Amino acid sequence: MKALSFLFLFLSVVVSLSCQHKEKQIPRDIASLQANGGMEGIWFLQGTSSTRGPYNGELELRKASDGTFDVVRVVTYINYFFDGLKVQEVWTGKAVATHDSLTISYDLRQGDFITKLGNQKRDPSDFDAPITVLSRYVVTPNGLATHYADKKVSNYNEWITTRRDLEAQPLWVNQRQTISAQGPKVPLVVRGVINLFKRDIGYEKDPLVKSYKNRPEYKNENPYIVFDPTDFQFYRNNKDVIRVTNKIVDDISITEAAVKRNAYAPSLEEKANSYDKNTRDFHINEAGMVAHAVLDENGRLLNYSFDGDAALWTGMYLGSQAMRYLKTKDAEALDNVKKSLRGLMTLMEITNDPQQFARTLALYSPAQPVPAKWHRGEGKFQHLIWLEGGNNDMIKGITHGFLWAGMVLPQSETELWKELRANSRKLIDLQVVNDKSQNRPAALGLAAWLTNDAAFKEQYIKYYDKIKTKVTGYSFDTTFYWHGSADWSGINLGLVGDITDITLADLLGQSKIRDQLRERLMDAWVTYSPAQRHLQTLVAYGFAYKHGTRGGNFRSESSEAQFNASLNQAAWGLREIPYPRPNLDVTIDHSLRPDWCMSPIPRLFWKSLKKPEPPVSYFYQGLYNYPVFELQAFTSNFVWKDGAFLYQDSHRKGVENSGVDYLYGYWLARYIGAANIN
Repeated sequence: MKALSFLFLFLSVVVSLSCQHKEKQIPRDIASLQANGGMEGIWFLQGTSSTRGPYNGELELRKASDGTFDVVRVVTYINYFFDGLKVQEVWTGKAVATHDSLTISYDLRQGDFITKLGNQKRDPSDFDAPITVLSRYVVTPNGLATHYADKKVSNYNEWITTRRDLEAQPLWVNQRQTISAQGPKVPLVVRGVINLFKRDIGYEKDPLVKSYKNRPEYKNENPYIVFDPTDFQFYRNNKDVIRVTNKIVDDISITEAAVKRNAYAPSLEEKANSYDKNTRDFHINEAGMVAHAVLDENGRLLNYSFDGDAALWTGMYLGSQAMRYLKTKDAEALDNVKKSLRGLMTLMEITNDPQQFARTLALYSPAQPVPAKWHRGEGKFQHLIWLEGGNNDMIKGITHGFLWAGMVLPQSETELWKELRANSRKLIDLQVVNDKSQNRPAALGLAAWLTNDAAFKEQYIKYYDKIKTKVTGYSFDTTFYWHGSADWSGINLGLVGDITDITLADLLGQSKIRDQLRERLMDAWVTYSPAQRHLQTLVAYGFAYKHGTRGGNFRSESSEAQFNASLNQAAWGLREIPYPRPNLDVTIDHSLRPDWCMSPIPRLFWKSLKKPEPPVSYFYQGLYNYPVFELQAFTSNFVWKDGAFLYQDSHRKGVENSGVDYLYGYWLARYIGAANIN
């Protein structure tokens, strides 16, 4: 209806104007073009913006079935640059033509997803509705010319002259799409549990939640993945341009576009090379642990800021470098393995308690007090401080790191091997290994493989014999996905554990254990496949599917075609991660989008059992999973563990997140031989 109202407006305007100016003499080239239906085509365009100066480009007029024209306007500024890159503006709209004029309507956005950038803020009203920009071209000696304003930032003077024929495809095509991520029906028992938690939380009584109850996707509990490959190929072919599409160009909209450009313009290999260097130079601290980098205005490293989950990320970083070494034999990758291996072993040694290990390490500074929950090391570790709280999540990083180090560490590194074997023996004494039985096979398996001790191997086999069942073997499936609700961080943690356990079983020659664990991995992939967890797909392919494993759930609920489609899509999980990581004062809120919707299922609803119970806002989540370059790239320190349907976050400039998530995904994809990693 809105499009029709604009069309009627255009027709009334142009008919009126044409009646008033019948006496005007039309230049011969314009008149002959019009007589032959010649407005259709791609016109050379030139103009000037009051804020960004001169530009040139093209205006495409493609006749629609209703007699109007579909319009694509593409202009590039001549003297205006952003971070050294050209800025291109793409608008799409509708046009109507008379014998001497052309009227075009563009619907542009002001607010998209950034609400604050430095000192600049969007008003909530900027997100409500499109801004309609009208331009009317009239005949002049230089061609059809117009003067108009975008109503927010700039005035424009532009004209079109020569024309060329249309191409097979429009100059720009919007490829953004939403893909259903609903998954199978929620079982009645689970439905009852969810409803109990919702009542306990007071979720459906919350005013914000109630405001979405009439939305179709809310009623249907239908989450969606927002997939936007638009301009991917353009950026691969035009690496020096930032393209702002259907937005009023200002610093915020250019920043939004620049991060997408930084995701798509470099190849995956180029991003890997950049992240490998950046992580080594800025994100591995003096003790070998993954850390945030505190940078000055010129991007120079001032100091490291600790990451409380560094034990896990460091184990995954070591794994990425081991896979890199196995693929490339790059000596730098092996050096990175050694440095971080020393860090992981120090986590176990520095506490002076055989049952405990540290979460991370940092340099001790005599000028600063030791923070709460931190402790100064003793003896050979007195130059370090360590953070208490090694737990079930962090031990996965240590065992994962020990596994990959053992796969690439040369035997000539006798001292490192001696320490690695000694620390692998200590794993089984850790409290978290004794309290959490799922950690025991990795501890026993590593001790057996790294030390070649038959006693450890015997205990390892006995553990699996003890937990084996007649129905499922070791392949019990504890995963869940209910219409957009899952334990997202647990998915990443499970993948790390699966790789460790499957690889150890293979190294120890336990093919029956290995194959059962592979089936469990494939069952987990089936569970999460509606949500398109790209790292999950890559791990499932490399450590199960390519070896012939399918799993019972796969055979009953999935297919080869579905898996291969997900595998082809998995490369986009890497393509969406930009380099460099944005380092900005920024706040993002997708809930201001008119098409955003709250989820009817609370996020991590079981967390309401925590005391004190979190506020209801803790449980908010949306029904739309946005591309990495529209949220996580700005704020996340590890995209693979983030909730899929989060919608708002912020970041403080000066503290840069690492790219270990990208490196792990990329080098794993290379290591397992995944296709389309380009």
